[in-house]
Amino acid sequence: MAENVRENRYAQLLKEQGNYVLTSKGVDWYEYSGFMMPAYLPHCVPAISEEIARKALAESGRPFVRWDTQFGQSQNSEWWYILKKGLWSIDDVKDKKKRWMIRQGKKGFTVRPLTPEEAVELCPKVALAATARYRGKAEIETREIMEKRAEASQKVPGVLEYLGGFQGDKLASFSENYIQDNAVWLATIRHDPDYLKGYSSYGLMDGILDYYLNDKKFLYVMDGSRSIHHKTRFQDYLTEIFGFTKEYARLNVVYSGKFATLVKMTYPFRNILGGISDKTGNRFIANINAVLKQEYIRKSCQ
Repeated sequence: MAENVRENRYAQLLKEQGNYVLTSKGVDWYEYSGFMMPAYLPHCVPAISEEIARKALAESGRPFVRWDTQFGQSQNSEWWYILKKGLWSIDDVKDKKKRWMIRQGKKGFTVRPLTPEEAVELCPKVALAATARYRGKAEIETREIMEKRAEASQKVPGVLEYLGGFQGDKLASFSENYIQDNAVWLATIRHDPDYLKGYSSYGLMDGILDYYLNDKKFLYVMDGSRSIHHKTRFQDYLTEIFGFTKEYARLNVVYSGKFATLVKMTYPFRNILGGISDKTGNRFIANINAVLKQEYIRKSCQ
């Protein structure tokens, strides 16, 4: 059973971290990339009607609100989450070479929870090394950011947790994990590229799955929803190697009046704008492309 929405500690933590959080009609919402989403892991989202969503939209003043329905009930749709259920075992990996790579990562790196002090001291260095490879703008978990998150997690304990992959006493990688109602979302994963040849990424994921699925017996470990903004093979990597699967849902979106008009006007040109976005990498065009791709998914879920 999902936790009581009046005691939504995940929403409390988001607010303590400095995020804009709105409670409307008994539903907690938070601002994500300029729009509003329910402040719940997908299996915890309460029943949300269009009326409830429009009330939150009006109160927030954001361009749109987005929410899911039928999580785990829909058999097939264009909207899904990537997650891993059940016990984890390397022996379940069919590819012999991939099993070897995971075992190498397991031998070379020790995965364990980080203390708040370790997260503040060690994670920024890994984040800086990891994001140095990225093209364009990428958020870096600086010491200031980590201190703020550590302070928030002390006020609302049991929601935010960090797991780190160590080679000796050196932190090679880490994951930032949000826990709600016996499930976990891997919000951020960072790898120092100097350790990747030793299969640090395989070792970290093996440790994450062993910790949450085997030791803690969580319902699932989730990477997130279908990516509509960034091109990444990470979800394919999780599916092909670690047995993550798609858990389908229905995507719902309600737009403000002016934003709805803009979406309607630009929607017929979504393929052209998508091509421009791919060629130029322009951030503004990429944001427009993401909204139009989202609209395509929303229409397909009706």
